[in-house]
Amino acid sequence: MKGLERLEVIQDLSRKNPKWKHTDLFRILRNEDIWIAAYENIKANKGALTPGVTKETLDGMGIARLQKLQCKVLDESYKFSPVRQVLIPKANGDKRPLGIPTANDKVVQEVIRMVLEAIYEPIFDHRSFGFRKGLGVHDALQYVENQFRFMDWVIEGDIKSAYPTVDHNRLCEIISQRIDDPRFNRLIRKSLKGGTFVNPNTIYSTLGVPQGSIVAPIYANIYFNELDEWVRQKAGLIFEENSKSRNPEYRKLEYRIKKLSTQAEGVSKNTQEHKQLVKKIKELIQLRNQTPSLLDSGIETRYTRYADDWIVGIRGPKHIATEIKNELESFLKFHLKQELHPDKTKITNIRAGKVAFLGYDIFLPRNMKIGKYKKKGGKQTMRRSRPTLRFHMPVDQVIKRMKERGYITYNKNNKVRPISKSSYTPLEDVVIVNHFRSVWLGINNFYSGSSNRSHLQYIHYLLHISCAMTLAHRHRSSTKKIMKKHGKRLEIMDKNVVPPRKITAFPYQTQWRVADRKWQCAKSFKDPFRMYSNRVSKSCLGKSCFICDTTEQIEMHHVKHVRKQGHRYKGFHAEMALLNRKQVPLCRSCHMLVHKGLYDSYRLSTVKL
Repeated sequence: MKGLERLEVIQDLSRKNPKWKHTDLFRILRNEDIWIAAYENIKANKGALTPGVTKETLDGMGIARLQKLQCKVLDESYKFSPVRQVLIPKANGDKRPLGIPTANDKVVQEVIRMVLEAIYEPIFDHRSFGFRKGLGVHDALQYVENQFRFMDWVIEGDIKSAYPTVDHNRLCEIISQRIDDPRFNRLIRKSLKGGTFVNPNTIYSTLGVPQGSIVAPIYANIYFNELDEWVRQKAGLIFEENSKSRNPEYRKLEYRIKKLSTQAEGVSKNTQEHKQLVKKIKELIQLRNQTPSLLDSGIETRYTRYADDWIVGIRGPKHIATEIKNELESFLKFHLKQELHPDKTKITNIRAGKVAFLGYDIFLPRNMKIGKYKKKGGKQTMRRSRPTLRFHMPVDQVIKRMKERGYITYNKNNKVRPISKSSYTPLEDVVIVNHFRSVWLGINNFYSGSSNRSHLQYIHYLLHISCAMTLAHRHRSSTKKIMKKHGKRLEIMDKNVVPPRKITAFPYQTQWRVADRKWQCAKSFKDPFRMYSNRVSKSCLGKSCFICDTTEQIEMHHVKHVRKQGHRYKGFHAEMALLNRKQVPLCRSCHMLVHKGLYDSYRLSTVKL
């Protein structure tokens, strides 16, 4: 049985019995197909040509190199290199550490990830949405919209330095509950103890998984799955059904509203007495809307998590939310050896405040609409509409990021105005418009579920005018003339063909209805094992050299991109761009000639791929 087939069997065992303990996993690594699949999975990543602590990248990967790597792992002589750490600026001014492993470590980590995914994916909690195939941010937000609308309190969870504080020993203990294979467990521990290279020192620690590595997401999900299980058990313990007893205060308010309404019907309209009665009725209705109709509404909890961001919703009194927060803090401290951030972890009344989760501000409006209808007997009845959560785009944060990236600025009156992005003026028109197009589509897609569509319209206006100003800056013209030349959609035409053909345009939009809001959720989920098998069967690792057609010493030649606009390719790279291929198999001698720039004007397009 091949390695990929065994992974599929392992996944079926986990699905049928979540407590199944897997043994003899290390033997799967003897199959060559799992190593080829691992390389094929990561070869097109943006970091494929980014070096770690060594100059080695995925460029030059071949069957011989994979076999050598496989032998080292199987005889347990393979050692993981330290990850090279770089600091990525965050929106709040801080910096996030990002780890970049070596090329060989990436392949081994991908093999580990594939095995762990087969074991753990079937048993992960359905309320966990981070770093899982077929799920994303909008899936988590859609779950919140459907499940949290009857909650009273929300615990906003923020773990202090979640990834850097993952305890290696505790993580290995959790993994050993599902995997009983000493050799495979030792390989996992080796991947955790490779260290971090912070120039000029290498730091070794028993804490943390490097963000940016291939195995970091699956390690984090395995670690925080313990939190998911704890919340599920806690929710079952405190659950109480709501009683059917009506609240006396609510019944009194209903009686007074009914009495005043009957009295108002007997008074002629447009009189002072009628106006006072209507005013009093509205005040009582508002008070009734804020009063629970049942004496005991029961206790219920909801929970969702995306990576290390999570929220817990509670329907019931506030002291229940406070109790859960305190117990959750103790669980993280003693079981997972992590701490909650004291300032960012808080309990929010979803009707009086806003919950910040996954880039949205979530709240429940207090003044809900009142619907009126008449029964068959002619008696009029009033009923409150069902509560609907609002998801607002945090405009101030988006504006701040746009200012940092040079799309807008503030004038003397501290008002926002669009400006030209001066760093883009040397580029061609089509590159400029495509850049602004991609920026806007990214914002529009992410905030497609926003309830405040008018604010999204404002962001669209700022980017649209900034794009026109950048084109005007490039051509030493005015925004008015650019609009007149290219139209309000800023269409860039190819005038070398007859008739002229539109190349690109800014996605100009005029309708901003709230009814158009929607979540961009995954519609279909592809079987990962079928994808792995297809990639192995289509792999070029076993093909002959594309230049001299030899089959000896074949290795893959990589380039970063073949469709980067505004960049003019030369020589062999230009031929690859024509074929739209980022990797091609070459023999060792031809590969060296290509890297030295000595190979030119070969018509690669004549070769069958």
